[in-house]
Amino acid sequence: MMNETVALSVSELNEYARRLMAGDPLLRNVEVTGEISGYKHHYSGHRYFSLKDESARVQCVMFRQNALGLDFKPEDGMKVTVRGSASVFVRDGSYQLYVNAMRKAGQGDLFARFEALKKKLAAEGLFDPARKREIPMLPRTIGVATSETGAAIRDIIQIARRRNPNVGIVVAPCAVQGASAAGEIVRAIERLDRSGQCDVMLVGRGGGSMEDLWAFNEEAVARAIAASKTPVISCVGHEIDFTIADFVADLRAPTPSAAAELAVPMLADLRLSLEMMLSRLRRALANGQQFRRMKLEKLCAASSMARPAEALILPRRALIEQLCRRADAAMPLQLEKARARLRHAEASLRALDPEAVLERGYAIVEGANGIVEGAKDAHIGDDVTIRLSDGRLGAHITSIESEDDAV
Repeated sequence: MMNETVALSVSELNEYARRLMAGDPLLRNVEVTGEISGYKHHYSGHRYFSLKDESARVQCVMFRQNALGLDFKPEDGMKVTVRGSASVFVRDGSYQLYVNAMRKAGQGDLFARFEALKKKLAAEGLFDPARKREIPMLPRTIGVATSETGAAIRDIIQIARRRNPNVGIVVAPCAVQGASAAGEIVRAIERLDRSGQCDVMLVGRGGGSMEDLWAFNEEAVARAIAASKTPVISCVGHEIDFTIADFVADLRAPTPSAAAELAVPMLADLRLSLEMMLSRLRRALANGQQFRRMKLEKLCAASSMARPAEALILPRRALIEQLCRRADAAMPLQLEKARARLRHAEASLRALDPEAVLERGYAIVEGANGIVEGAKDAHIGDDVTIRLSDGRLGAHITSIESEDDAV
């Protein structure tokens, strides 16, 4: 026979359990690390998921107002650290975590590594403004170290071509995320620098999380940028993102698109600037000539000298007027010479345009690793793309004959 006790309702039992957990200081503000499982983003904005480890799991809910503070997209399998309170949902009698904040596991460690390396390199003087080099005003060729498949390279090429169709672009493809990214970025920087083709180099990628951008916080990348003889513009992530590469580079651009604008001046703006300078020169010459004429006329009018003195003034006045006429005649010639130099510069830039070479009947062969510069870079069985002035051809290499073989 059961002891005589007061029986609790299910609601009373669950409420009692809720109050016990609410009264525990640890459970009111607890941090838990685990792997996300069964993640659901409800149309209301609330997030429902489980956190699990090797031997257990706990249900979690993150309400909409707290989820608004997330700076990444949670996914199944992602390891995270959450902060919140543990409680009982009285209606179902289920125990769960009410999550107030979430971060990717290990972010705190990454930030500590970032600050430590930043302090170390700053002490060595790698961030010193005095060691930063000027970015050339009118580069003939720009180098780009980034992923060949990302949006960053497309934006850079599009903007650079729009601002100056004659600028050359050399791309050194490299991974920008993952375990091998730092080494590939270093090799891309060194390859562009050794080539001697580039007047300025752009190094970066599009936006992402701190982990996504981490390759640009590696010491090896920072030292490669510092050692480069070619001026470097860093362009990593978005405007709010800062990496070690940004501090070491000669110039930091907030985005890859902005880097293209900083590296390549607008050709139309340069022409307008030249025309404005020529216009100011014409006005200065004309004003100077007019001022000297007026000064001479004043001297002549104020002179009280006798006729013999006038005989001394008149020849000099005639000489000055003759010099003024010569200046008037020479001005159009000088302007035409300046315009000829501008046309010659434009023609030289146009001759460097790879598209112009294609229009003369030549072709560019591109393989899996970029442009095939010679027979040594190709292998039998490779698939290549032949780029012509009006399109592209797919081809398969069946034989190779080099100049050495011919000899």
